[in-house]
Amino acid sequence: MRMNPIQRMADPKPYQWRRRVAAFQRGILHSRRQLSIQHTFAVITAINSLVLSYLIIISSQSLLQQKEHTATDYVFVSLALLLATVSLLSFLIINSRIIKPLINLSRQVRHIEAGDESNLLSVAGNDELSRLVHGFNLVLTNMRAAYADLDQANNHLREANRQIADSIRYAGILQRSILPDRQLQEFFGKDHFILWQPKDIVGGDYYLFYGDAGHCLAGVADCAGHGVTGAMMTMMTRAGVDQSIREVGIASPAAILSSTDAAMRSILLDDKLSKTIATSMEMGLVAFDLEYRSLRFSGARISLYWSDGDQIHCIPGENRALCERRLGSYRDHEVPVLPGFTYYLSTDGYLDQSGGEHGFSMGNDRFTTLLREHARKPLQIQREAFANTLAEFQGTYPQRDDITLLSFRFE
Repeated sequence: MRMNPIQRMADPKPYQWRRRVAAFQRGILHSRRQLSIQHTFAVITAINSLVLSYLIIISSQSLLQQKEHTATDYVFVSLALLLATVSLLSFLIINSRIIKPLINLSRQVRHIEAGDESNLLSVAGNDELSRLVHGFNLVLTNMRAAYADLDQANNHLREANRQIADSIRYAGILQRSILPDRQLQEFFGKDHFILWQPKDIVGGDYYLFYGDAGHCLAGVADCAGHGVTGAMMTMMTRAGVDQSIREVGIASPAAILSSTDAAMRSILLDDKLSKTIATSMEMGLVAFDLEYRSLRFSGARISLYWSDGDQIHCIPGENRALCERRLGSYRDHEVPVLPGFTYYLSTDGYLDQSGGEHGFSMGNDRFTTLLREHARKPLQIQREAFANTLAEFQGTYPQRDDITLLSFRFE
């Protein structure tokens, strides 16, 4: 009769006994699974020996006790002795032809598992087991040859990767050399910061600074692509900007953008070339007149922000990047130079970075909130705040693009 839970609690002994029996059965099954072929053969041989010994003893006693013996009795004893002899011979043959070779093969396999790459399996004879071992050795030899070829190919790949990585690191040093950190430090001192984070070792973002008697020009640029291709575009853009400044000077950012656009179009917008590579460049430039303390801004899809922690102002860049298929026009915007205000130029890498709980981009709202929160603080503290906020927001999401943020203040 099935017992309810209350009866089981009142009388737990039958259930404890059943659990013990089940555990014992599981132990037997486990031991069977762990029993080796050698041990199994030994157990079977021992059982057969006991049975045959018993038959021989019984037959012998029967012959000794009976006074009259029939032919059947002698046949029975003879068959028992013959069966014992055959069993002994079977044991010796199976033990020498199967059990011992298997034990030897098992020992050799352990040596191969331990990493002995020169060792192969060996077994005496020319039976099925030896042919099986020969096939295994053939497969093992082919696998080792394949692994050797693979190791050699991997070594070549590692060497190629090392050379490529060294070249890219050297390219990173070269790209870093065109960045005007020293000039910015000499002009702005502690009243500026740069947050420059390429997606790879080198990138398509860079920042620039030019100065002459009475004027200076600062800005950021985002060339199409990132990594090596983006870095090569920055070199070409830098050459285009240098040429434009030689032609139009640094007083008008809009004139520099227009001149750079024309120069880069003459190089990049060939019909065949323009179909295979991205050639657009976003750029924001600020010109500062030291004598009149006036600020002039022009942007190609890069905006200028300035804030004192309470007010936030923004002049958006023009909707056309440089070297797009459709021509863009650029104009200068006069910006007040106000004490206590911090000015910001940023490529889209900062605002477009994915993160947060749902993987959305940083966005303009979060960016302006950061401006309002940190604009009054010293510039180096602002840099740490912008960098830490970006890292916390990004979390485990990969960096999507190159990031450049240039900030400065006039006291």
